[in-house]
Parts: sequence; C-alpha cells; structure tokens
Amino acid sequence: MKHFLRYAFLSILFLLPLLAGQSIRAQAIKTNIPLTLTGNPNIGFEWSVGRQMTVNADVLWAPYLFKKNEEVFRTLIASVDFRYYLNPRYYYTNDLWDGFYVGPYAMWGNFNIGLKNKDENKTSYRHKGWGVSSGVTCGYKFYISSRFRLDINLGAGYAHLQYDKFQLGGEYADFPLEIKKTKSYVGPTKFGVHIVYNIFK
Repeated sequence: MKHFLRYAFLSILFLLPLLAGQSIRAQAIKTNIPLTLTGNPNIGFEWSVGRQMTVNADVLWAPYLFKKNEEVFRTLIASVDFRYYLNPRYYYTNDLWDGFYVGPYAMWGNFNIGLKNKDENKTSYRHKGWGVSSGVTCGYKFYISSRFRLDINLGAGYAHLQYDKFQLGGEYADFPLEIKKTKSYVGPTKFGVHIVYNIFK
C-alpha cells in the first residue's frame, strides 16, 4: 500500500504541469490560517484546469529546533488534490470557482520531532522519518470579494508512516533505539481554513 501511495503522489505531481499547461485559466494563492497563527509557514496555489475543475497544491514547513532540552519540531509536507466544484455559486470570466467541492488527494512529508515528556519520570524520545497519505478531500469556498475567498476543507483517507526512534538528548541521541518502525492509520488526515487571494479578478 505504501508503494502505491508513493506512486500515486508522484503521478499527480507529473500530471499537474501537463493538465495546467493545457487549459490553465486562473490562479489563486492561499495560506492556512490556523497553521500560520501557530507559527508554521505554509503556502498553497490553485489552478483552474477545466469547467468546474481545479488543481490545488499546498506546502507546509516547520523548522523549529529548541536548544533547551534539545527539542526539535521539523517537518515538510506537500499535498496535491483535484477538486470538482458541484453547482458553483459564483462564476467569473477568469473561471474562479466557489462553493462545495470534492476530489482525491495525495500527500507526502518527512518529519523529525522530539518534545520533552511532561512527566520527568518518563524517557523522552525523538522520531525521524517520512509518511504518505491518499484519500478524499471536500470543502466549501466562500465568496468574500472579487479578490478574496475563505476556503474550509477536510480530508480523510489512509496514511502510512515509517520512522526511526531515538532518545531525546544525551550522548546517545544520534543512535537509533529502533529503526524502520511503521504505523498505519485510516481517518481524518488534513484540515484547512484558508484565506485565498485571487491573482486575477
């Protein structure tokens, strides 16, 4: 399953420029408000590729390294989804779509996360690895003005993680305690409240 998810993500990345190059007619740039407010830089783009259809791509980067307790919170996540707008509420000459949408998504990311356990009697650990996910996303884009929209969306699907486990801090911090551990999950995988800026009116 994990190999299928990798191939699905790479296939979408390969098809994206081909689809966009054939019939691109509008562009929008966006940011996920909750992530931005919590100090996690992120950016997204949306292209119209046909009647009531768009391609959306998002990137999240968390670069944090805390010297105290040698804590680390670093991650890079990229996702791509195709959106089909059902009975779009607004339609403009630049093909900007609003309203309810649904479509498949693929997501990939790597992470290096280690935070100190609040219980001083318990050992703290760091996990370093990668993950892939694929599923369905749906949402609603609200009209604010000719330039701005509010995009609320939720994604659910299958996620697979592979990582190495380390002790957090100390002289053995770089020696893995366990390697290539895996976890799988089915359920909600992504959520966004985006402020969207339409590049073209």
